Amino acid sequence: MFTRLFLAVSFSACSATLCFAQTADATKLVLFRDKVLYEPLLGETRPARTMLLIPAWSKEFPDSVEPGNRFAWQITLGDELPIFYISNSLTNGRLAKGKWGVGLWIPISFHVIEDFKDTSNPIVDTDYRFGFMSKAQFGMGPASLAFRFVPWAHESTHLGDEYTILAQRNPAFERVNVSHEDWEYGVSLEGDNWAIRHGGIAPWNSDGYYSDHLLGSDEATLTTSKKNFEPIFGGEYRFPELERLGRQPYVSGEFRNKLVYNYHQTADNPERRQWSYNLQAGFSVPPGTSGTPLKAFFAQYYRGVNPYGQLRSQADFWSAGVGFIFGL
Repeated sequence: MFTRLFLAVSFSACSATLCFAQTADATKLVLFRDKVLYEPLLGETRPARTMLLIPAWSKEFPDSVEPGNRFAWQITLGDELPIFYISNSLTNGRLAKGKWGVGLWIPISFHVIEDFKDTSNPIVDTDYRFGFMSKAQFGMGPASLAFRFVPWAHESTHLGDEYTILAQRNPAFERVNVSHEDWEYGVSLEGDNWAIRHGGIAPWNSDGYYSDHLLGSDEATLTTSKKNFEPIFGGEYRFPELERLGRQPYVSGEFRNKLVYNYHQTADNPERRQWSYNLQAGFSVPPGTSGTPLKAFFAQYYRGVNPYGQLRSQADFWSAGVGFIFGL
C-alpha cells in the first residue's frame, strides 16, 4: 500500500516538475490553491464534492423489509484538495491557446444513502474514498485538451447497522467486504460552455472489487470479480448565464458500463455488465467562481447498477431527486 502511495505522489510530482523545467521562465508554482483544469462534470456519478439530493426517491434495496419504492435521500461530503499546480497562466478558467497547467490534488469523499421507509430509517450504506490525482490542461484556441490521472485511490464501503440488523432476518443474507484500491484516467475536450469526456477505472487488486470471503470469516466462499474495467463517457453543456440568478442553465450526463457484482458465479450464472447513466439539469455558477456557498441546484435521474457498496449486485436500480451542490 505504501509503495503505491509513494509511486502515486512521485509520478504526479515528476510530471509537474518536468513541465516546469521545460518552460521555467514562463511558469509559476502555486501551493494549496485550486485551479480549473479538469473539473468534475456536474452530472458525474460519484464526484468528490459536497452535495445533497433531497427530496429523493429510489427503487427498493436488496433485503429491504418494506416492499416498494422509497423516499431515500443521498448525502455526499467531499472535495478535491489542491496541493500544488504549475502553469503559465493564473487565469482560473479554461486556458487560452498556448497556455497550460498541471498539478496535484487529493480527492476525498464520503457518500451516504438513508431509507425513510424501513424501521428506524436505516442508513443503508456508507462509502469512503480518497487518493491522489494529477490533472492537466492545454489550451488549443477554441477548445482545450485536459487530462486526469488517478494512479492510486482507495474505496471502503460499509452497510449501515440498522439495515444489516433488519436484513439478517433473511437467512440467505451475506455481508461482503467491498473494499479495494483502483486507478483511473480521463480525457476531456472542452470549449467555453461544453465538455466531452472519456475515461476508465479498474481495481489494482488481483481479486477485483471485493474479498473472496464474508466479513467475519476467513473461508473463501465467494467468487471474485473478473470483468473489472469500467469505461466512462460523459458530456456537459452550459447555456448563457441568467443575470437574475447569477447562474448558467446546464445539462450534464455520464454513462458507465458497470459490472453487476455476482458473488456466486457459475457457468449458468456468469458476471454481466449494465450501462448505467446519471442525467442532471439545473443552474450552476460559472466554473472557478468562489465566495458562493450554493454552487448549483438541479434535478437528477440515475438508472443502472446500484452504486452503493455491496448493493452493486443490484441491476436496474433507479433514483431521482432534487439536488444542491455546496462549496466555497
